[in-house]
Order: sequence, then structure tokens, then C-alpha cells
Amino acid sequence: MTINATAPSGAQPGNARQTDSYVITIANQKGGVGKTMLTLSLAAHTVAAHGRALVVDVDPQANAHDITMVMQQPGYDVMHELDPRALTAIRQLRNYDTILVDCPGSLEGHDVLAEVLARTTYAIIPYDHEPESILPTLRTVERVKAAGVPYAVVVTKADPRLGADHIIDAWTTLEGAGVQHFRSAIRLYRAWPNSLRAGVPITRWNERYAPRLREDIAALHTELLLDLGRRAPKGDE
Repeated sequence: MTINATAPSGAQPGNARQTDSYVITIANQKGGVGKTMLTLSLAAHTVAAHGRALVVDVDPQANAHDITMVMQQPGYDVMHELDPRALTAIRQLRNYDTILVDCPGSLEGHDVLAEVLARTTYAIIPYDHEPESILPTLRTVERVKAAGVPYAVVVTKADPRLGADHIIDAWTTLEGAGVQHFRSAIRLYRAWPNSLRAGVPITRWNERYAPRLREDIAALHTELLLDLGRRAPKGDE
């Protein structure tokens, strides 16, 4: 699918950018860890923060694309692109601050992941701290590190009823494996699926716990930007 087939954001392009867009890849070789939730939430938050975002869905299931297409004014654009090599041209588009790539969630997608990582600025690896998730997460980390891409793991789907203990245990597990992680975590609230059911981005969804989910996403977004800033070459400042 070409860029002309994206969902309309309603935003007017600003002045031509001087550099390529950031390409933020959200990947884990384990399905069900919250990749699409993270991708779409970060895209919506980018727009709420007056940025311009494009979601590139490289998963054959096209969940990120299909969810966005039925949303009421998502604010960001989306495209379904099964050839990750197209990211080379896509990242040179001047209308976006951030391009978020939603990857397939299976070991069969390792060739796709390699192509995406070759065009990635930074990788976010969601991890739900379930027993069946740790080994796929570690394998994903190794692939990202081998590609020389900066990364960090983020704990997702954390049960708020468990307080901080679950998150701290996840961080301890990651640190024991020598894995870098964000200090932010994404808690699991029904506000996310409820907002999707209503076709409203989480940034505009009114529900009891929706503000807490927005706080989590905002904290992660801030950490991401700070890390990107620390890694920027001096000549780009």
C-alpha cells in the first residue's frame, strides 16, 4: 500500500523537515505482549503532543492498520506495508516526526525483523513478564543488539492490582539477563480495549482509568525522547 492510501490525519503538513523521520520499531517475537497497543498509543500521544506520526504495519494480520481505519479521526496516519524495504523511502518523507513500525509477533517474522531493523532508529521491545514471554523477549533483544540498533524493553500489561511488585520483579529479571529497560511501565486497564471498541484514540477516551493509561504512555514517550536526544550526534544539535 502506498502512502496515498493512509488513513487521513486531518493535520496540515508543516515546513519541510531537514532530517529523516525517527523510525521507532515495536517488536517482540512473542505475540500478545501489547505491540499494537503500544504502537497506536504512542502514535496518538505524539499527535496529542503536537507531533506528526505515521504507523507502518508490517504484520500480515494488519491489526494496527485495520483498527486505525475505523477510528474517528485518529490524528496519525497509517499504512499496511508488507515489504519492510519500503521504509527506506518512507522515512525520508518530510511530513512526519515519528514513524512507528508494528512488527509481526512470531519467530517466522525474523527476516522481516532484520529488514526493519536495518532501517530503524530505535527499538522498543514490549514484555508482559509472563513465563512464556521471557525467552522470546531475550531472543528479540539479541537480534536487535546484533543489528546495532539502540533499544530498551518496556514492561507492558502490568496488573495495577499487584502494585509495583510485579513491575519491580520484571525489571529484576531483565537486569539479571543484562537487558536494558525503561523505567516506565504500561499498566493494563480496560480503557484500552474499550476505546478501540468505541473507535476513539486513547488520548480522547473518557473513562475512569483512561488518564492513568495516558500517564503511562506519556512517561514512556518522554523517556524515549530523552534517550534519542542523548544518542543524537553533536552535529545534529
